[in-house]
Amino acid sequence: MITANHLTVLRVLILPLPYFLLYGGTRSRIAAICVFAALGLTDYLDGLIARRYGPTELGKLMDPIADKIFLAATLVPLVDLGILPLWIVWTVFLREFLVTEIRACLMGIHRDLPVTELAKIKTTIQMTVAGLVLLTDTFPDKFVTAAFLSGAFLATAFLAIGLYWRDGHLSLRLGIALTLLASGLVLLAALDAHTVILAYGFIMLAVTLASGGRYLIAGLPVCLTKKARAAPGIVLSLSVFLSALGLAGSGRQLSGSVILILSLGFAAQGIDMWAAQTGKRDISDWWRYLAAPVALCAFAALPALAGEEKGAALFLLITLSLAFSYLAVDIWLHRTLFGGLFAKNPSHDHPRGD
Repeated sequence: MITANHLTVLRVLILPLPYFLLYGGTRSRIAAICVFAALGLTDYLDGLIARRYGPTELGKLMDPIADKIFLAATLVPLVDLGILPLWIVWTVFLREFLVTEIRACLMGIHRDLPVTELAKIKTTIQMTVAGLVLLTDTFPDKFVTAAFLSGAFLATAFLAIGLYWRDGHLSLRLGIALTLLASGLVLLAALDAHTVILAYGFIMLAVTLASGGRYLIAGLPVCLTKKARAAPGIVLSLSVFLSALGLAGSGRQLSGSVILILSLGFAAQGIDMWAAQTGKRDISDWWRYLAAPVALCAFAALPALAGEEKGAALFLLITLSLAFSYLAVDIWLHRTLFGGLFAKNPSHDHPRGD
């Protein structure tokens, strides 16, 4: 029987395929969009299966990590290809890493923040916007994008009417979906293709930041008050990943390394947060105060010693090695967490979305 965890693993394993397809011609890009759409469908289906048969600890850990890896594999190539500006994607990932750091910190002091409705659908919006951006860049006459948006708006509107007729009210999720789809159509009709892409990117950024606002306002002061060392550690950790991301537009070979570094970082953050939640040993300071300074020293020194291009490649190689080694140690030290992971009705709640 196919489980939600099988679909999550499948989604991660297939992600390299659309990444390579994005660098091809029009047909290759269409194939990439189709694969991304299929992967988005698996994300929806594994949620349905998990709700029907009960979630597992592994699924609750893997699903948000898989979503963030999906985001990295989608947005980094858009920067590398010059479709989206780096500052938009950079800020999106700043939010993703920072919120996860805050949640891990709070779990370490036995605090948590409920997941908001906007945070739950934020990843879906990010994936949808990435697809619209790619469609608009591939078909600058905007006809294909308009057809997709119109179909999605009509389907959502009919669904909303049916649910309103049955329940007497419209859910926040459907309201947000209708608003964003209508806004997308208006922007598409009023602006040229290049400006539409920037506008869609800004909408994605606005939703991403809005979904993280509650965590920053409510969680960051508590985290910094209860854990005095948290601030420098968070800054060091974020600096490594964002420095790597800053090299995303330097060529296809480097962008692949950037995606791997971000993916390993998200995976390690997920395991660290899970370990903190279950009262296991927290080794995140190993990354923050040992590995991260080494990577940042390489980032500062290597371009001057080896030249800008070679220095950037060496920095990414060193950071990739450090991130992989830390994740391997993290998994090994917390290997007891991975026992009995497929049992239903887990005792620890790891809410999806952040």
